[in-house]
Amino acid sequence: MKKIHFFKASSRLGIMNPPWGSQELNIGVEDGPEAILSADFLSSFSGGVKVSGYEFPRPEEINRADYRKVLRQSTGEFSALINERLADDETQVVVGGDHSVALPSVLAAIQRNGRGRLGYVQFDSHADLCTFARSPSDNFHGMFLRVVLDDGFDDPELSQLAKDKKIYTQNLLYIGDLDMLPEEEEFIKKYKVANIASGDIKNSFSEKLRSFSDFVSRFDHLHVSFDVDVFHPTLARATGTPSHLGLSREEVFPFLDIAASCPKLSLDLVEVNP
Repeated sequence: MKKIHFFKASSRLGIMNPPWGSQELNIGVEDGPEAILSADFLSSFSGGVKVSGYEFPRPEEINRADYRKVLRQSTGEFSALINERLADDETQVVVGGDHSVALPSVLAAIQRNGRGRLGYVQFDSHADLCTFARSPSDNFHGMFLRVVLDDGFDDPELSQLAKDKKIYTQNLLYIGDLDMLPEEEEFIKKYKVANIASGDIKNSFSEKLRSFSDFVSRFDHLHVSFDVDVFHPTLARATGTPSHLGLSREEVFPFLDIAASCPKLSLDLVEVNP
């Protein structure tokens, strides 16, 4: 088994404004990596682990006119850092931070593995497929995935970072009840993006596990991006944008067990706000 290399992505850079549906700015998600990767937690890995870190600029320290420039620079730097420090016998695990840290994370995985045989699974209650032009919050953590799916994302320089590192839409799967904006629904319908929601799991659990296993088996490398708000809010209260729906442990963990069987795996854990 490969050793785990944790990458602490201390970031609130994707949350410049109050989240969609809220009047208050969330702070604290940048402290998630430190809270999760405690000494006690790390000592539980008998084979030992590595830990690297990247400190993203804080939004309050950035001139708003420079925001996208800083976002592009940080995304490129963190992606490069991952591939510089990750050894061949290690598994990449990025711990955020807001969900925009998944962009440099998956870009690093695509650079190592290529796009054709890389599958991407996002456990989430949001699709994160918005654009700057149509975002109600203007927060990048709700847009990051569009950058690696759509050549027409409305920041050409950000899109350039993902040139030749796009995810094919047929290689994408969501797990969770998605609270979506009309623009995101349009994109998902247009490209027939797959989604396993709670109703699917409750009505045909075994069948959905089999279809997920079939999906995973198509790829040489699987990237899993796990937003803790996929859980019901009674299970995961420490997150800034909780879902009013959400899944149970029993509905989520069997899918993670299947994902863990993939021979090459990378993982994000994001949006934990201690």
